This record gives sequence, C-alpha cells and structure tokens, in this order.
Amino acid sequence: MKARADKVGRPVLWVTVLTALTALVRFATLDLQSFDPDEGVTVLLLRLDLGGMLSTIPDTESTPPVYYTLAWLWTQVVGTGEVGVRSLSALAGTATVLVAYLAARELVAERAALIAAALVATSPFLIWYSQEARAYSLLVLVAAVAFLFFGRALRRPGATAPLVGWAILSALALATHYFAVLVVAPQAV
Repeated sequence: MKARADKVGRPVLWVTVLTALTALVRFATLDLQSFDPDEGVTVLLLRLDLGGMLSTIPDTESTPPVYYTLAWLWTQVVGTGEVGVRSLSALAGTATVLVAYLAARELVAERAALIAAALVATSPFLIWYSQEARAYSLLVLVAAVAFLFFGRALRRPGATAPLVGWAILSALALATHYFAVLVVAPQAV
C-alpha cells in the first residue's frame, strides 16, 4: 500500500513543484516593462465601461471578446497597472501546466505527462505570452482544456460528457482567439 502511495505521490509532488516554479517565473517580472503598443490598446479598452469596451472591440481588435470580457472583470478587482492586467495571463499560463499534465496523462502515460508539464513550464514562448496583456495565454489554457476533453472522448467512445465538454471548450477557445481553429478543426475531423 505504501509503494502505491509513493507512486501516486511522486508525480503530484513534481507537478506541484513545476506549477510553483511556473508561477514564480511568470509573476516575478510582470512589472519590469512598460506596456507595449498592443498591450496599451488592451489597457485602454479595459478602462472603459463594459458596454463601451464591447462596442469598441470590433473597431480596435481583430480578436473575439472573451479575453477582454474576462480581463475587464479581472481588472475591476486587481486594477489596470502592469501587474494587474498581466496577472490574468500569468495565472492562465500557470494553470496550463496542470492541464497539459492531465491531458498527456489521459492520452499517453505518467512520464509523458510530466514531460509535457515541464515543457509547458519552461517554454520561452509560453513564458513570454504569460506576461502579456493579450489573449494568447488564455487561448492556450482554454485550448488545452478542450484537448483534455478531446482525449477523454477518445478514451471513452460513446460517452456524452467528454464530447459536450470538448464542444463547449472549443467554442470558448474560438471566442477567445480565431487561431483556435488551428487546434479545434483537426480535433473535429
């Protein structure tokens, strides 16, 4: 019984450590740079009232409104400074480590899951976009959760819940950024 607990506990420990390190890397430097021009547009939108923001998005952005709506709600609590606005992306980037682990464990095995989590935790691109006040980090998180449901649907043919979860998360990913089609379309086929 103890050997089984150790076998289960070790991956949980590694994922916990990876997630903590991921959070440290992503949150530690959120305030070191001023907003770049694209982030500046995001901040201007977030400083409008909700209705004004939603009506302005089609004129200023080429992405759907899910990220901006969530970021607007987020910044009502944490503010629109560098740390406040970027912390939503950092949180999404940190959560993606666990989701990548779960998806890889669902489709492959424990070792592959730990490797996937480590790759997500250390990817320079994912670190960079987890520190940007833009939709990319949220897109990766939502697409990863959709992929987790996709994996569960593959492993449980005929089960309705994973397919419904995949459809909802895929629609949410598409409403977060149009690039989601590059992930959703192959899964749909």
